[in-house]
Amino acid sequence: MRWINTRSFCLPALAALAAAVLIAGCGGPAGGSGEEGAEAGAASAPAAVSETGVTPAKPAWAPKEDAKAKGDTPKAAAAPGPSPFGTATLAYPDDFQMTLLAYRLTDREPPLAAWASEVYEVKYADEFSKAAKLEAETARLADIYASTEGVGVLHIRLNSQLSQYDAGRGGYYLTAFSPGNQVNFGGREQVSLQLDNMASAFFWPVEASRAQEILQHTSRQVDLDTKIELTGIQRRSNGLVIQGRITEYGIYSKRYNDERQFEFIQLD
Repeated sequence: MRWINTRSFCLPALAALAAAVLIAGCGGPAGGSGEEGAEAGAASAPAAVSETGVTPAKPAWAPKEDAKAKGDTPKAAAAPGPSPFGTATLAYPDDFQMTLLAYRLTDREPPLAAWASEVYEVKYADEFSKAAKLEAETARLADIYASTEGVGVLHIRLNSQLSQYDAGRGGYYLTAFSPGNQVNFGGREQVSLQLDNMASAFFWPVEASRAQEILQHTSRQVDLDTKIELTGIQRRSNGLVIQGRITEYGIYSKRYNDERQFEFIQLD
């Protein structure tokens, strides 16, 4: 049996392995420095570029960073405030009621007691009855103010004229609904009503034979009994503007003791 000298066999192999490790630590066969070797290794992997330099790219399966972690949390959009409009109907309001409605829609408290003190019966009352009359008048105004709570619909009557008959289109134009018109209310505060869909109600289609009969009965003067859904409110330099859209309207004659409804129209 032949014996192998394992000592003489292992020493050369270990020496060769040590030499290989030494070469790799010095930058590899290319003979570069340690930094050059690191750059060469990094060049083989994708990187994401940012303004602050190069950062390692994440694998596809890595979860995305949360916006808070990036420090640039987007601002949440402001939630819209509650609508000032309800579902109640205010029918045929006068100027004072529209003033009170304007106060309510803009979340202001009307000075009812001060207004009550300016009423003639209160202002010129004697010292024995003045306090009681002031209290009664203030309560009356408070009742009117209460009638504006939850209002989202107005029911009003507008005076209008009929245009010359348009034979080409076959109908009349209602001047009260001329696009751009506003309904103005006086009172203690200037309040205007802007109807966004007036153009849809401006033209009234009527056959020629019926149009002639209507003209004879109205002398071009008609009333427009109109329902309006309130949609917005704006304060402008000339006062408060309440916005709305016409939902329906009736066209009536203005002849005394002989009122007739010529048409009832609903808008989409």
